[in-house]
Amino acid sequence: MPSVSRHRPGLPPESSSVAALSRRSWVALLIVFALVWFANLDGRVLQHPDEGRYAEIAREMLVTGDWVTPRLDGIKYFEKPPLQYWLTAASFKAFEIDEWTARLPGAVAGFLTLAIVAYVGCVIASPAAGLYAALALAGSLWLFGISHLVTLDALLTFWLTLALGAFVLAQYARASPGVQRRWMLLAWAASAGGVLTKGLVALLIPFCALVIYTVATRDRAPWKRLHIGTGLVVLLLLAAPWFVLVSMRNPEFARFFFIHEHFERFLTTEHRRTGAWWYFLPMLVAGWLPWTGLFLWRLRRRWRDATIGANGFAWARFCLPFAVFGLVCFVLSWA
Repeated sequence: MPSVSRHRPGLPPESSSVAALSRRSWVALLIVFALVWFANLDGRVLQHPDEGRYAEIAREMLVTGDWVTPRLDGIKYFEKPPLQYWLTAASFKAFEIDEWTARLPGAVAGFLTLAIVAYVGCVIASPAAGLYAALALAGSLWLFGISHLVTLDALLTFWLTLALGAFVLAQYARASPGVQRRWMLLAWAASAGGVLTKGLVALLIPFCALVIYTVATRDRAPWKRLHIGTGLVVLLLLAAPWFVLVSMRNPEFARFFFIHEHFERFLTTEHRRTGAWWYFLPMLVAGWLPWTGLFLWRLRRRWRDATIGANGFAWARFCLPFAVFGLVCFVLSWA
């Protein structure tokens, strides 16, 4: 977390209250928060079906020594990529096979998500904005909840947040070209992590968000700062090896994972989904608690009064379609 112990000229007035706290005070607050965040990971048994399923796949991966082909009760399980299983199996191996070690990767991912929000907010807005945003997110029901469950959601949230934060910093007008390039390549690497966590949706959300932002604002300059060539190399180097290896060992994988689990899920009724399209809307409202009212009240003004950088990029206007399209993806996969 960036130091905020000294007031810096030019900071908004609200930053003074943050700067007034010493570095020692912030470190103490961080330690207390971390203890609370990680204290109760073994407070309950694994819940059926998701927690038991994902923990068991990781356990079988560790026991069999096969880190390429995920299995559940000995049966090949190709619905999701393996990164969550790898991390959970590594947690089992490093410590013990227990409820708390099964939940540890998700809890760490949620905690790091907060750190990303704090850092990016400090850079593009102010120390006060970054720290208060992280504290507000830490107190929201949804992030805390998914970070303490054995599911893929906390890890996917971490990778998407890292990709979003790195992309925003790459578009930051005050950054040098070299710094912008490094942040953009980190965004590509984070997208690879998302692909290894939950598949192509980790690429679809950022791409469609950028398209929507471009259409809505007519700002096409971010496309010129994507470093697409080098970025695709980074993406493929990180994400492709497992897909190639698992396909070589299991010829049925590619058709099942890419066609059945992606295109047929979103574009056909093959999965016989029975969920209501509005299911995630009340979940979203509840997940924002206790900040739901404040967020909705500020939403329109956040778009209208968004700060526009010297290069024309408005980070707040990009974050909104990023979040909205992420919700749309979940709705389409459910209803």
